[in-house]
Amino acid sequence: MASGERTAPSERPGRVAVVLPGGGARGAYEVGALSVLLPELERRGERPTIFCGTSVGAINAAFLGSVAHLSAAEQIEQGLAHWTAIGKGDVIRPIVGPGLPRTLLRLLGDLLHVPGVRLAGVMDPRPLRRTLNRIVDWEALARNGRDGTYDAVCVVATSLARSGPMAFVQGSARMPESRPGDDLRYVRTELTSQHVRASAAIPLLFAPVRVDEPREVADFYVDGATRLNTPLSPAMNLGADRVVVVGFEPLGRRAGREGPPRVPRISDVVSNIVDGLLVDQINDDLHNLVTLNEMLDRPRSHAVRASRRLRSARGRPAYRRIEYALVSPQRRGELGELASEVFDRRYGGWRGLLHPDFPLLSRLLGGDQTRARGELLSFLLFDDLYFDLLLEAGKRDAQAWLDRHPDFWCSEAGHDFEFDTGRRPRDADGAESEPAGDAVAA
Repeated sequence: MASGERTAPSERPGRVAVVLPGGGARGAYEVGALSVLLPELERRGERPTIFCGTSVGAINAAFLGSVAHLSAAEQIEQGLAHWTAIGKGDVIRPIVGPGLPRTLLRLLGDLLHVPGVRLAGVMDPRPLRRTLNRIVDWEALARNGRDGTYDAVCVVATSLARSGPMAFVQGSARMPESRPGDDLRYVRTELTSQHVRASAAIPLLFAPVRVDEPREVADFYVDGATRLNTPLSPAMNLGADRVVVVGFEPLGRRAGREGPPRVPRISDVVSNIVDGLLVDQINDDLHNLVTLNEMLDRPRSHAVRASRRLRSARGRPAYRRIEYALVSPQRRGELGELASEVFDRRYGGWRGLLHPDFPLLSRLLGGDQTRARGELLSFLLFDDLYFDLLLEAGKRDAQAWLDRHPDFWCSEAGHDFEFDTGRRPRDADGAESEPAGDAVAA
């Protein structure tokens, strides 16, 4: 097949999933990327029918399910309009204001274990409920699920009682079986604002959200990113054969930070934790996917036969090859740098007096000198200029993926993300060549 030749839809049966991780304000980057990818999928005669998200990815996934009956152009028009209209006041109430002394007193009382005094989150996200109801048409989301317009919308939150992830699923897709001892559980329900806000309840910043339905899993929940930031496995377990994944850092081999060691600040520690929650999970999921694809390319190998026997004994379907499209920034820390630039331009110096919340957050996150400040601000900077830059960055990186992959889909990431899959080079006829020298004995 020529590199520019398009594959007919009939030659690619199966379901397409969109997988969206959590990242706070970075959710605008996801919409920017999808504004390029979804029209291209539609042009090819394909459309996503499974939407899986965590935290802000859950918000975008629920939105996509609610507009699944529309054309890609209409979906993108609405998505871009929502994100360009969001400001800080649409997500959280002011931090610096009449309520600040009360918050500090409640924090002190909670630390001192004063009876009846609790502070589950330092920010008040009550405006997010109204914003969610504006972004997501819940009636349309339910109707599209009943009509089969989509197969599944899945949002992941973390149960405080179980200390494990819960996948809330709406739609007609066959539900994966939740077995005793499984870390991730699945439950079918009609999604509401409760489920999505629970998935986006960032620990310490936002209070846990009580989810009442279904009754058998009623509990307080927090951000799904604490246990499962990239809901790639739910997408495949719900029947996806091809996945579109959006990430916020370059996927693949991670380079260490250069420079002499210095005494870390708390923002450096928090930034490292955030990296582990968000970036490492994406890398691990992708590496596993690529490794399985490479293994399945050798159907007569001992590993493939053994995996089939093992999964059959456990009552699970055999592994299958998954194609994917992956969009992420090409340079590490880019979205954090954008956040720092926007902050300095709009809230630095005397300008911060007009909007004191962001300067306060900046000081708490490391002041002016740390790279960690930008990384953490990039999750909390609900600013229209920052959203515009994120949307444009998402569009640029999605187009870069299409330029590298004229057939849209890929199944091995070595040429994009420098993964070592152990695959041997192929000769001109497509056959794998034998390694030279002593490697044969290995």
